[in-house]
Amino acid sequence: MFFQNGSISATIVPEEGGRVQSLKDQATGLEFLFQSQHLRVAQAPSLHARFQYGACAGIEECLPSVGACNEETIGGAVPDHGDFWQLPWMVEEASAKSNLSLSAQGFSRPLLFRKNIHLLGRSLRMSYSVENVGAKSESFLYACHPLLAVEAGDRIVLPEEVTSLILNYSRNHRLGQAGDTVTWPINETSSGPIDLSQTLSYESGVGEMLYTSRLNQGWCGLYRASKQQGVVLVFDTMQLPYLGVWLCYGGWPEGSEDPLQYAVALEPTLAPVGTLYDAQLQGIACELAPRASFSWTIDFQISPNGLTLEAFRGFCESLS
Repeated sequence: MFFQNGSISATIVPEEGGRVQSLKDQATGLEFLFQSQHLRVAQAPSLHARFQYGACAGIEECLPSVGACNEETIGGAVPDHGDFWQLPWMVEEASAKSNLSLSAQGFSRPLLFRKNIHLLGRSLRMSYSVENVGAKSESFLYACHPLLAVEAGDRIVLPEEVTSLILNYSRNHRLGQAGDTVTWPINETSSGPIDLSQTLSYESGVGEMLYTSRLNQGWCGLYRASKQQGVVLVFDTMQLPYLGVWLCYGGWPEGSEDPLQYAVALEPTLAPVGTLYDAQLQGIACELAPRASFSWTIDFQISPNGLTLEAFRGFCESLS
């Protein structure tokens, strides 16, 4: 489904997890979302479906977990990257130009997930709600999963309050072990300093996942250096207190013969962990009583073009 408003355009695929497939500036034609390049494998929605065989592109949703969880998890097992990326979403309402409402019912938990996608000026606004339609309390973890297109030399821009992150995963332990503190943007390693804010080439083979501590400022951005334009995610830290940062420069999935992922994901999230199981262990999973709901909003704001990196940072800060 294609929507445009004269400033930006978006393509949404309800049958593929309700994902946003494309987000473009209509004047410059710049595509901000990573496009699917690998061979997909048909999978029925199940606890055993593997995310790497899905689209793995655009803006997808991870709920009630990012990583897979086994039966020891309160409420039972959860599939890789959750239920909703693998489900067809029902179209509840669609306007001719700029508004779409979707919903889907989870299968690992009795959670009804709704989202409204609205083009507003130069912003794609995603308004979400999740409702517990079951008879007992349920817990969940949520992370937005926007895979953003990159080229070598692009820049990740975070609020100045972010001076370190916690490492969740680093392919070949380039940044250390899970749980290590990594300084941002420059991290000192045994091989020398690494500027984590600067994207690398596809050939670098890097794959890393990191989390911020609790944020006061709810924004993050990706600056497309050669295009002098960027995209900013804006969110309320009272709703989504943390940010996950996924750096993938040809480093995932390991052992794949398909083209490897080349993208950055800036992931507003409820908790700085990868699985619902870990969130439950730490007492930071979101709990919903029967018929209770939780709502949040994320804006994807497209900057003007012709900006320097410094001007783009100023644009990001003006949105907070």
